[in-house]
Amino acid sequence: MDGPVAHPSDLEAQGPNAQAAVVTSSAALLAGAVLLALSHPGTAAAALLLLVVLMLLALRSGSSAAVDAVIMTILLYSAVAVDVFGLWPLPGLAAVVAAWWLARRSPRAQLWRSWLRRGSATTELPWLLLLTVVVTAAALLVWQHLFNGQLPQAYVDAAVGRPLWLLVAAGAGFSLVNAAVEEAIFRGVLQTALERVSGPIVAIVVQAVAFGVLHIVGVPTGIVGAVMAGGWGILLGLMRWRTRGLLSPYVAHVAADATIFCMLLPSLR
Repeated sequence: MDGPVAHPSDLEAQGPNAQAAVVTSSAALLAGAVLLALSHPGTAAAALLLLVVLMLLALRSGSSAAVDAVIMTILLYSAVAVDVFGLWPLPGLAAVVAAWWLARRSPRAQLWRSWLRRGSATTELPWLLLLTVVVTAAALLVWQHLFNGQLPQAYVDAAVGRPLWLLVAAGAGFSLVNAAVEEAIFRGVLQTALERVSGPIVAIVVQAVAFGVLHIVGVPTGIVGAVMAGGWGILLGLMRWRTRGLLSPYVAHVAADATIFCMLLPSLR
């Protein structure tokens, strides 16, 4: 699984497709807005209708990349909407598992494996990881002290009264699972699909915007947090494109989430 990866234009046989590019970009942005869209019945209904339209357009475009991006987004909305998986990232994990299961049962299974490949480590990876931790810590300090950044109340309520060892274990588990889920969705399925129909620059920017929107109700939260997460998403997207796989951005994501947890841990005690 770690050999050379075909160029996106080789994977999408029909070449650049404007309709597929619009559909895939729309699906990616909707994926980022999932927590916001499902917070109100009106926006949830509008998002559902838009997803149906996007699926019809994706099928009409003949682009497997567009179809798979819409499927990933539909599964993500379904997992969040049923409200049985608990706090994020568990709904995202359910969506990724369902997408992988569907892909294994279809003729595109090999393609999906290439989208979720590990990639190859590069000589600059240790420095990128160090930079990620330093930038994350600096950005979090700014978010906390200049913008009064706080954890979402649901996470605070879940942590109240818990022993330290359990909080540390939960933080480690969250960092590992959250990074896997978000990398699989945004840098795995969506960025790769976008690369196939729009090229790497558009792919990196669109997935980063979607990733930022997701964090309006994440950590860091709010508009400021979304801007920070969007900038971070560009860095992770570049790592994904540079290494042609998810291992490097995943490790960087775990490091960043662990840094955030360590800095916010005192506020949970």
